[in-house]
Amino acid sequence: MIKETFKILCADDSVSIRTYLTELLHSWGYTVTSCCNGKEAWETYQKDPSFSVFLLDWVMPEMNGLDACKLIRQAEDTSYKYIIMLTSKDSTENIVEALNSGADDYLTKPFHPAELKARIHTAYRLFEYEQKQLSIANETRFACYQALTELAEARDYETGQHLSRVSAMSRLLAEKLGQDEHFLNQIELFAPMHDIGKVGIPDGILHLPRKLTPQEFDIIKTHTSIGYDILKGKPTMEMAADIAHYHHEKWNGCGYPAGLKGEEIPLCSRIVSIIDVYDALRSIRPYKKEYTHQDSVDLIYKESGISFDPTIVAAFKEIELDIKALFDNTYKTFAETPH
Repeated sequence: MIKETFKILCADDSVSIRTYLTELLHSWGYTVTSCCNGKEAWETYQKDPSFSVFLLDWVMPEMNGLDACKLIRQAEDTSYKYIIMLTSKDSTENIVEALNSGADDYLTKPFHPAELKARIHTAYRLFEYEQKQLSIANETRFACYQALTELAEARDYETGQHLSRVSAMSRLLAEKLGQDEHFLNQIELFAPMHDIGKVGIPDGILHLPRKLTPQEFDIIKTHTSIGYDILKGKPTMEMAADIAHYHHEKWNGCGYPAGLKGEEIPLCSRIVSIIDVYDALRSIRPYKKEYTHQDSVDLIYKESGISFDPTIVAAFKEIELDIKALFDNTYKTFAETPH
């Protein structure tokens, strides 16, 4: 799986060398993109920065390999790029100049395929190590996200099943809307943080087993701003901050805390808004009985264009049976457990 994401870009003005390199690297199982000069290599990298290795000829028209190497090395990219210069220049001065310009390795033409294979394998080991470190970092970050979410839920009447449902249903709805994999992963991870701001609401109001007074409700509403203040400015958590801040906004502009209207509301917040309402309606709360699936969706459909984005409601309607199954399969287990 790691090798599939290990992409190589080679640049050489010789058609025969580009063809040779491409076929050779393909035979070793690597994904390769070829370019005819440094300018094309730089432009290709700008469009797709996911390349891990660059094989750059030194002498090329429009932009040489050394200048392309410098631009790639100066680019703002968190992942490491392994750059190998391929050239007939073989003096000590040339090698030092290439390495000082940001190249990691230097291969003199003509070269033996086994030598190139060994250099690529060195780059692959570094890439593999980096991926393992990223995986460890992601696992640690995910554990911190979970801890934050569970902290908020521990103060409310919700359960871990509620977190799982909101997470899974939000992803399901986003997928129906045609969002890309990055968005799906983000909303699955951050949707459960919608009520993180409840950590700042007094227990005496948060746990009242009755309908709130207008003054009490005003206090409850501050959980959106509290949640935003907790999450804002945190790298990689922009979506979490938006969800916490805006999941109570309404399509017609009558929501809170900012009174945003229509597409002014972030898409992630519009998605979670519907899911949160559906899950809340179908759940037993100290101040209410659970609604049936049909009563819940009827209420949501009635609010299309008022509380909810009509496009998202339409997508929800197409997958409502999947949403129902997801809720039923988890809530039944919770309902049968003493609490």
